Amino acid sequence: MPRDMLKSKEFFDKWISYDLERMQQKQNRLDSGGIPLPYGKVTAAADLCNKALEVIVMSYSRGDRVADLSGHIVRLLAEREQLKALCEALPKDEQKKRIQYERLSFDNYLDFFWWLSLAVCLGMDEAHLERVIALINNAGQDALLDRIAVKLGAHQRAVSNELVFPKQYALLLQALDAPSQEQSNLVKKFLDGWYKGNKNLAAWYDTHKGEDTGYVGYWCFEAALVVKLFGIDDSSFRTHAHYPADLAHNT
Repeated sequence: MPRDMLKSKEFFDKWISYDLERMQQKQNRLDSGGIPLPYGKVTAAADLCNKALEVIVMSYSRGDRVADLSGHIVRLLAEREQLKALCEALPKDEQKKRIQYERLSFDNYLDFFWWLSLAVCLGMDEAHLERVIALINNAGQDALLDRIAVKLGAHQRAVSNELVFPKQYALLLQALDAPSQEQSNLVKKFLDGWYKGNKNLAAWYDTHKGEDTGYVGYWCFEAALVVKLFGIDDSSFRTHAHYPADLAHNT
């Protein structure tokens, strides 16, 4: 049964199949040398990363069993490591082009949190999570990201006191240190404003209004990550439309 209430299972079947086919075609071109220019390889690898994450989210929206998503998250790590290797191989005069895939732009910020959230909630082992954190990097740049990385074992990581996107994420950061009852209230308030807070920022905002717009589902995976890592009681918002409760409680 689909978790997403805005699109049908058939919708997700169609686009998951389409993305997987396109991903295989693009990987074949990379492997065969069909993309000769170094930066062309980087853009292809970046697209593979985006598609890999979209497939995971669409699979969750479609209603796939949580346990069946693990293979997709392993693939996403491989795609990210491929992107990093191809960025490292860029000529010196093109190295600056990689910044768009690594800096904490809003889209990257969401992608990094969703990736980390899925990896944690799906029970990936410590070695896997260490590789994810190393690839996300940006140590000392964002208080929420830094605090979560430290919680996951990156104890030597520099920790910022500031948020890159305070308007959107201040409530979630505040929840980390609040008294237990207040934690729940803060996360619920964050969830209530989450979708609207992405307006004019997230590429996926309002994509449910079309059939060919890249819609994957509206899930606040970062809330599940904070709930799971910091032991926050989610009973007051477990049925929230944007909260992936079964991920937060996956054991």
